[in-house]
Amino acid sequence: MSKIPILLLAIFPFLLPPKETKKVIRERPLPAFSETFFVLRSDTSIRHGNYKAEAFGKVLLSGFYKMGEPDSIWIQYNKQGKIRARGWFKGNNRDSIWEYFNDKGELEQKLDFTHNQVLYYQTIFAKHPFRVISKTDTVMSILDRPPLFIGGMSRLNDCVNNELRIPLHKPEQNVQGTVYVAVTIDSLGKTSRQRIIKGIGKACNEEALRVMRSIPDDWIPGVLNDQFVTVDYIILFQFDPKLPGIDVSDLSNKNINPQGGVWELVY
Repeated sequence: MSKIPILLLAIFPFLLPPKETKKVIRERPLPAFSETFFVLRSDTSIRHGNYKAEAFGKVLLSGFYKMGEPDSIWIQYNKQGKIRARGWFKGNNRDSIWEYFNDKGELEQKLDFTHNQVLYYQTIFAKHPFRVISKTDTVMSILDRPPLFIGGMSRLNDCVNNELRIPLHKPEQNVQGTVYVAVTIDSLGKTSRQRIIKGIGKACNEEALRVMRSIPDDWIPGVLNDQFVTVDYIILFQFDPKLPGIDVSDLSNKNINPQGGVWELVY
C-alpha cells in the first residue's frame, strides 16, 4: 500500500478549515463579573474556543471549549489571584493530573483521574478516627486514608459558604448557633442519609440540610486495610446574621477538631 494515502489520512484533520466563531462578552455590573468566550457562528449555543471569567478585573477561571465541551487545560483562581485548581478536561470529564490548592497557594491535593489514583493529599486528620459502617458492625477506626472531597477542604468550604443563607424567621425565632449535620459517605464515594445530629431550630436545621444536600457528590471514599469503606462524616454549620458559614468557634470542645475550616465531630 502506498505511504502517501496513509500520510494524507494522518494530517487530514489539520487540513480542514477552522470552525468559524464569534466572540461573546457577558457582563454583570453588581457584583462586577464578566465572561468572555467564543461560539460557533453556525450554532451560537455551542461554545468553541477560549473561555475566561473575571470579577472586579481579576481572572477567576480560564480554559478552552471544544464543540461545547470543556477541553484541554483549565485553571481556577481565588480572589487574590492565586491558583485554586489546575487540570485537564477530555470529553467533558476531568482527565490526567489535577492539582488543587488552598487559599495560601499551598498544594492540597494532586489526583490522577486517568488512573484513579490519589498522588498527594493534605489533611491534619490522617490519624483521625472515623465511624466505619459495615453490614454487620459499626466501629471507630483510624483509616489508611480518610474520605477526601475532590478539590480539598478549601473547595468544600467554598461550596458551603457560597450556598448557606440565614433563613427568613420571626423575631422570636433563634437563628444563631451551630447545626451539626451528619452524612454517610459509602465505599463508592456516594453520599446519603444527611441528617441533623444537633440543631437550633426548624428553619436553620432545614437550611443546613439543604446546603448539605447541595454539595456535589465529589468524594473519594475512605480506605481501611486497602479496601474502600463506608463512613459517617459530620459538618458544623454556623448561623450568625453577621457571618454565616462554617463554625470554627468552639475551640474548647475536645470532641471537635478543625479540618481546613470544616469541622468534624467525634461521637
